[in-house]
Amino acid sequence: MVTLLIGAGLIILGIVVIAHDRRTLLSGLLPFLGLLTWLTGLTPVWLASTLFVIILPLGILGEVLTHDGYWLLSRYGTSAKGYFFLVGGFLVMVFAPLFLVLWLLWRSVLTVKLMLAIYGYVAVLIDAYLLATVINALPLTIKPTKILILGAGLIKGGVGPVLRRRLLGGLALYQRFPKAELIMSGGQGDDEPEPEAVAMHRFARQKGVPKSAIRLETNSTNTATNLSEAKRFINSGDRVVLVTSDYHLLRSLLYARRQGVNCQGLAVHTPHFTFTCNAFIRELGAYTIIHRYLIPLGLVLVIILCLI
Repeated sequence: MVTLLIGAGLIILGIVVIAHDRRTLLSGLLPFLGLLTWLTGLTPVWLASTLFVIILPLGILGEVLTHDGYWLLSRYGTSAKGYFFLVGGFLVMVFAPLFLVLWLLWRSVLTVKLMLAIYGYVAVLIDAYLLATVINALPLTIKPTKILILGAGLIKGGVGPVLRRRLLGGLALYQRFPKAELIMSGGQGDDEPEPEAVAMHRFARQKGVPKSAIRLETNSTNTATNLSEAKRFINSGDRVVLVTSDYHLLRSLLYARRQGVNCQGLAVHTPHFTFTCNAFIRELGAYTIIHRYLIPLGLVLVIILCLI
C-alpha cells in the first residue's frame, strides 16, 4: 500500500511539473520513478522490470560505443580513443554475464549492490532522459508567432540531411501558420563556406517562403548561443516553437528555458537508428556537462546508500 501511494505521489508530482513547464529532466524522471515504485509491489515483475531497465539501455549504449570504437580504429588506425570506445562499449554490453562472473568469484553482497547501483543509476538516467524527450515532443498546444529552426553543420557547403529535415519540419509548420515568422539560427563553422542560417534562408526561399517572413541569426556557434543570439528576434508576447532533431530536442529546450525563451518543441524524426543512438548519447553527455555537479552528486548519494 505504501509503495502504491509513493508511486502515485511521484507520478502526480511529475504531471504537475509537466503542466507547469515540461522542459526539465524531472518531467521524465518523476513518472518513471513512480512506475518503478509501483512495480516493487509485484516481486517477480519488479525483478524482471529492473533487469530490463538496467540491461536494455546499457546494452544499446554498449553496442553504440563498440560500433564507434570499431569505426574509429578501422578508419583512423590505432588510437587511444578508438580502443577506449571499443573496450568500454564491450564491457558495458556484456554487463549481465560480467555481473554473474563477479558474483561467482567474490560472493560479495556489497559488490553486487555497488554494481547494481552504478549501472542502475546510469540506466535510469538514460531512460528518464528518453522519456522526458518523448514528453517534450508531444503535439503542440500553441499557435506559433515565431518558428525557430536550429542549424546543423553544412555538408559540402550545402544543406545536409539533418538540416534538411529540420527545415522541412519547420516549413511544414509555417504552411499551417503562415503569419508566423521564421528564425533561421546558425553561424559559420571553420569548415563551412558560409553561415548555416544563410544556407537555410536560401533553402526556404527556394520553397517559396517570402523574404519578409525570414529572420537570420548568423553569430551562434553552438546550441546555447543559438538560443541567446536568436532571443533578440523574440518578443515577450511571442508564442515560439523550436524546431530541431528528435535527439537534440530536450537539451535545446533546456537552453531555451535558461535563456528565458518561453517555447514548445517540434521534434523532427531522424531515420537512421545507429546515428540517432550515437547522437542521443552525445546529447546525454552534453546534458551531464550542463549539470556537472548535480549528476555526480546523485551517483555519490546512491553509492553511499548502498554502503549504509
